[in-house]
Amino acid sequence: MDFITTGIIASSAYDVFKNGLKLSAGALKERLSQWIKEDVVAKAVAEELTKLGISGEMSEVAITRRLDQSPAMAGLISEINSKVAIVATSTITNVTQTHTGSGDNVAGNKIVK
Repeated sequence: MDFITTGIIASSAYDVFKNGLKLSAGALKERLSQWIKEDVVAKAVAEELTKLGISGEMSEVAITRRLDQSPAMAGLISEINSKVAIVATSTITNVTQTHTGSGDNVAGNKIVK
């Protein structure tokens, strides 16, 4: 299972409980808006967290361990990651430079303090 996504979901669930909120699809979707774009996926994650007995009395580490043990959660996480990979495109930029003389040869953004 993807440990980064699992950690993010566990941290979000822990934050929901820490703030005294009820674990719901809406609360998860709000906190995980970068990863979960669809209401159906958010609802499925919230339902699985409820089935796993995730509660406000658990630590973030305990929530992560419980998520790691769930095959259903592993399936949801792989589905989330596959959709994120489709949405998050990457760009490859090639820069060829020829420089003579003095001064900077900058390709991209130059940060000056």
